[in-house]
Amino acid sequence: MKTTDTLSAAAFLPTIPVGTALTFELRYKDNIKAFSGSSRLIGYRDRKYLLLETPSDPELSKLLSDPSGWQVIVRGISSSRYGEIFAFKSHILSVMHRPEKMLAIAIPDSVGIHRMRRFARYTVSRIVQVEINGRGTLAKLADFSLGGCAIRVSNSQFIEPGESVRFNINALFDTPIMFEGTVVTVTSSGEGI
Repeated sequence: MKTTDTLSAAAFLPTIPVGTALTFELRYKDNIKAFSGSSRLIGYRDRKYLLLETPSDPELSKLLSDPSGWQVIVRGISSSRYGEIFAFKSHILSVMHRPEKMLAIAIPDSVGIHRMRRFARYTVSRIVQVEINGRGTLAKLADFSLGGCAIRVSNSQFIEPGESVRFNINALFDTPIMFEGTVVTVTSSGEGI
């Protein structure tokens, strides 16, 4: 279930930690895009401003020589347990060059969010015994929610969406608990699939 909503800045700001990757967009007054690039959150002062890393681009430096009148659009993914994509419009309060190149962006009245998950997801780190279409192996339970979980297995395993999965959690409860499900997505990372 995907939902779209707005949050007040006070409710939104705690969901984006310092270092959060952002997309920074600069638009003319007539809403035409002048620049788009990567940035990150350096910090914020409640009810005052957000500090963003200035994207490194020589053309952007020219555009920011007079920051008044520009519209700024900032997008990113929050660290919320629901996997929220956020976006907001604002304006530049100041361009700073020390201690690093930063932009002070006015904190908006509200932030648009799009929730990608129906249920909150919780990070864990447990080794579990997994059976995938009858093949047994050990895996790492990486996170879970009421609607599903993420399990990491070695790259040598061959797994496809639609296969059945069963696993036991032994060490958390008095008696082992068995879960069953279906593989929905398979992605590869340095730690396995």
